Amino acid sequence: MMNEHTITDDHSTDTNDQMRITSPMQPFGMSAVTTGIIITIIGIGIIFGIPLLLA
Repeated sequence: MMNEHTITDDHSTDTNDQMRITSPMQPFGMSAVTTGIIITIIGIGIIFGIPLLLA
């Protein structure tokens, strides 16, 4: 009988933590910063602009 605790060959037991990369560790460049700022400005414009136009 198999359940969620049964060991199968679906996953490798050898984990290499050196190869694992999480988002906060990844470097980013000025183009990513610029894109984020532009998206933020557009979002703020939508959040405040639509209610002001409808008022």
